[in-house]
Amino acid sequence: MAEQTRREKEIQELKKLSSYLLELNHAYYDLDSPLVSDVEYDILLHRLEELEAKYPEEVVSDSPAANVGGRASNSLAQVSLIYPMLSLQDVFEIDEVVNFAQAIRQRFPDASFSVEEKIDGLSLSLRYKNGSFVLAHTRGDGLHYGEDVSENAKELINLPLQLPENIEELHLRAEVYLPYENFLRVNEEQENQGLRTFANPRNTAAGTLRQLDPGLVKERGLNYFVFEVTHLKGASFDSDYASLQWVESLGFQLLPNIVLCKSDEEIIEAISRIAREREALSYGIDGAVVKVDQLAYREALGQTSKVPRWAVAYKYPPETKETLLLDIDVQVGRTGKLTPLAILEPVHISGSTVSRASLHNGMIIQSLDIRIGDTVLLSKSGDIIPHIISVNKGKRPAHSKIWQMPETCPICHTHVENIDDSVDLYCTNISCPAQVSRKIIYFASKAAMDISGLGEQTVEILYSEGYLHSIVDLYRLKDRESELVEIGIIGREKRVGNLLANIEQSKNNDLWRLISGFGIRHIGPQTARNLASHFKDLDSLMKASKEDLLQVTDIGEESAKAILFFFAEDENKKLIEELRREGLAFRDEKEAEPMRDHFFSGKSVVLTGTLSHMSREEAGTILERLGASVRKSVSKNTDYVIYGESAGSKLTRGKELGIPLLTEEEFKELVGR
Repeated sequence: MAEQTRREKEIQELKKLSSYLLELNHAYYDLDSPLVSDVEYDILLHRLEELEAKYPEEVVSDSPAANVGGRASNSLAQVSLIYPMLSLQDVFEIDEVVNFAQAIRQRFPDASFSVEEKIDGLSLSLRYKNGSFVLAHTRGDGLHYGEDVSENAKELINLPLQLPENIEELHLRAEVYLPYENFLRVNEEQENQGLRTFANPRNTAAGTLRQLDPGLVKERGLNYFVFEVTHLKGASFDSDYASLQWVESLGFQLLPNIVLCKSDEEIIEAISRIAREREALSYGIDGAVVKVDQLAYREALGQTSKVPRWAVAYKYPPETKETLLLDIDVQVGRTGKLTPLAILEPVHISGSTVSRASLHNGMIIQSLDIRIGDTVLLSKSGDIIPHIISVNKGKRPAHSKIWQMPETCPICHTHVENIDDSVDLYCTNISCPAQVSRKIIYFASKAAMDISGLGEQTVEILYSEGYLHSIVDLYRLKDRESELVEIGIIGREKRVGNLLANIEQSKNNDLWRLISGFGIRHIGPQTARNLASHFKDLDSLMKASKEDLLQVTDIGEESAKAILFFFAEDENKKLIEELRREGLAFRDEKEAEPMRDHFFSGKSVVLTGTLSHMSREEAGTILERLGASVRKSVSKNTDYVIYGESAGSKLTRGKELGIPLLTEEEFKELVGR
């Protein structure tokens, strides 16, 4: 009976872990916003692999233990992968590297190996045809589809768009990264604008490259290193190292400090040298890659569904320290998410004293079996964020108790719930005091209502002094103008007057800003724009069914559930009605109905390149108002391609399909008709 109970519990744990790791993969690969550290992810993945080995009949086809991880975004045009963009097999002990090399030599005694830095960035595939750049795409799901980021890739520092040789076909793998100096500058700018700062350079680079704004890539200074030739017509090489030296001669930035090795001792020394020098690098690395150099041997060794058999990635161990877990506090965020926080006996690690560490959610605590009073092993990875990676159970105090997440919000005591079947718990009370000030700060930010003068500090002052209890109170501050001027907590007459005028002006904002300002899970500014464009007014959006929502660009199952959940809550309905009474615009009145008899009416149009007199977004708005459908990728159903300077693969594709092409001037002339 006990054995049956244990089996049921472990199978339940397997299913939860599999679901949670898929969520972590989505956050890391698709949203560029990791929820846990690499170390914590590896712990969870290792536990899943143990359980799947024990219960193979429970393994699902999309198990995170057997697949690369990401998927292609709906907001970017999809590209079919000609060659899989696989991950590498991670190893954490030098002995594992030696075993890998020796196993290769048993089959190929004269094998040589290259050892190189493992750049902590975003994987990119670059394609050239007849010496010209034609396409750049991300890994996507790694096997079938990636995302077209060609326009953004053109803005990478020193990326050649025209090669000095007329190479028939050339496909390269590269790693896009953001130098530390640029990362600090970007975060400083984000903070100054009251926007969310980035966790680390890798995710800043990934998020930037996947934005629909090539200018942002140039502005932030994204760079790249080429590390592999995946396809070549017009030249041939026997070794990876020789092919990369040739690629460098074409003007590409090659992964620096590649070392060729024959013996185990040479491989170990190369790995150790990279470790010694990593602190002086201007970019992030998280390990060293060891690869078979001979291309014929790589071909013979092949690959699994997830990794090549001819390479491994040695991960450098982060600095770790033991300390005592004094308590577990639970914080409530802007979205109502409950996050457990470890209160630690202060310990000095990686240059700073740490007394707190996020535990993320109950699944992490359960997997590590963390209890109050435990001696825990703390790590501080490249994210500059401390993480608990294990528990020293030999030092566990007697009579320790398993810790559980609370059933009610620790602030307002409302019952907490799992939303979207995730492992996270949420307080569903929109008026929860822990959420109010954070919600108002976001509501006023540039990503939402963009109320000038209403930054974090001003909101916190008004909240702490009792002037703000919810979003709607912003629009009631005008009734207390003289009082605010008199007490001077946010300034005198001119400052108060300007702020109230800005708040009043925000009532007429575009609808998407209001939708974004609600802070609905999964709904950022771009998705809010899509919702506003599709439904035209807030009441229609509130009445929409799940099927209606799924018709909107970028809305998937989880986003649709979050929207339905938000508008079903009584507190949210009450807030919306109060905003209506305060006079906020629930419809974009200035948006005209699409024309039905214009030249572009009913046409499918693709925009590409840089336009000189308007942005592509502005051109797209004009086309939509003329009744056209603006698409992101060229197909046989495209009626026109409108192009500006530096137009790339979309223009090429349009020419190949014989689709009519329009310059910006021709477009303006047709609009004038």
